[in-house]
Amino acid sequence: MNKLRSTLPLMYFLICMIMSGCNGEKTPTVITRHEAKYPEIRKKYLYQSVIRLANINHDPAFDKLIKDVHKIIIYLPPREDSTYQITEMRSGMRADGYEQLVDVRTKDEARVSLWVNESTPQPHYMGLLDTPDDDYIFEIDGQLNLEYISSLQMADESSLLNFLKD
Repeated sequence: MNKLRSTLPLMYFLICMIMSGCNGEKTPTVITRHEAKYPEIRKKYLYQSVIRLANINHDPAFDKLIKDVHKIIIYLPPREDSTYQITEMRSGMRADGYEQLVDVRTKDEARVSLWVNESTPQPHYMGLLDTPDDDYIFEIDGQLNLEYISSLQMADESSLLNFLKD
C-alpha cells in the first residue's frame, strides 16, 4: 500500500503531462459561431503537397511563403443554402482580434482577403474567398512567411479551386 501511495504523485504528474499534450489547436471563436449558424458547412483539407500545385511557375518565393504551412482547412458553403454569405465573418474576425493583411479582387471578380490574429501565442491566419458563385472561408494551420506574400500574384488559384468542387 505504501508503494502505491508513493507512485500516485508520479502517475498523476504523467497523466497531466499526457493530457496537456493532447490538446490540439482551438478552433477560432468566429468559426465556431459561423458553424453554429450554418451546421451544414463542410470541410476540405489541402495539405502542403497539394498547395504546391498552385505554383505552376515554380517560383521559389511561393515555396518559401508556404514552407511552414501544414494544411489549409477550407470551409465549403452548405449545398442546399442559396442565401449563404460570409459578409458577417469580416466583422466577427475584427471582433476576435484579426487584422486584415490583404484584400484584392482577381481578374474573375473574386474577392480574396487574408487576416491574421497576432494576439495568440503563434500568429493565426484565416482568409475569405468571395466568388461570384460561392463563398469560402479558409484557415491556415501553420505559419506564412509574409516576406514572400507577393508571390501569391503568380500562383494559379484555379488549380486549387478545382479541388473545392465536389
